[in-house]
Amino acid sequence: MAILMQYSIVCQVPGAALYTMQAYNGVDLTQVLGITQANLPDGCYGWIQECGVCKVSGHTHSAYADFSPNAAKRQLGEELAKDLQERGAEVPSGAIGEPAHDRLERLSQLPPLLIEDGYYCGLIREARDVFVDGHFYACVAMCGISFERFQRDKAAPYGATRKHSMNQVRSMLQENSVVSPATLSLCKKMADLRNDYAHGHGLNPKEDALKSLAWMHSFIDKETNLMRDYVIVNGILSRKCGSL
Repeated sequence: MAILMQYSIVCQVPGAALYTMQAYNGVDLTQVLGITQANLPDGCYGWIQECGVCKVSGHTHSAYADFSPNAAKRQLGEELAKDLQERGAEVPSGAIGEPAHDRLERLSQLPPLLIEDGYYCGLIREARDVFVDGHFYACVAMCGISFERFQRDKAAPYGATRKHSMNQVRSMLQENSVVSPATLSLCKKMADLRNDYAHGHGLNPKEDALKSLAWMHSFIDKETNLMRDYVIVNGILSRKCGSL
């Protein structure tokens, strides 16, 4: 399991040869290539972890990172530049390698993640994966399932069990101020949309898959995004002033 220590969060050195690394500074995760060994000299790298669970230095909980959308954007840009150079002209839309290209396009639409780890992370990853594979109906269902798992995990310390309905679980979360009212509203909307698809009533799978993912990423920003309380300084995740 990777540990997020000095020079472990890295980005491409501007203007240098491909995969010439430097420690990343900032909060815009779209610039991150991934996580690599700690304490490497500038311009060097070993393995790069784009997706998976990591230990956070100085933090009691693990993190879950997914920087694969950044890699997809780079690959699309490299393929386009190469094709333009070879053709000497603009490339028609969709002309670069069909199924693989379509998957890269969908992956590039997703935001990178650096979030608190939990059982729901595997469900979030599956929801994103089925979208990338073009299974939009399944994506809506998986987004709904990931929301449910998160709510049940958060409500468990307050007595929630598998026997409780999701309405009862949300009541527990509200009564104990565990999550924000905006998050609870988002969870209810996701549950309603997920139920439509679970019962075969979904009418716009691609549009609703994108909507579900947007809701899920909004939920992540409000509740589990590590960048709410951290900033990356010289490749190290550091707590912001005033964060507990």
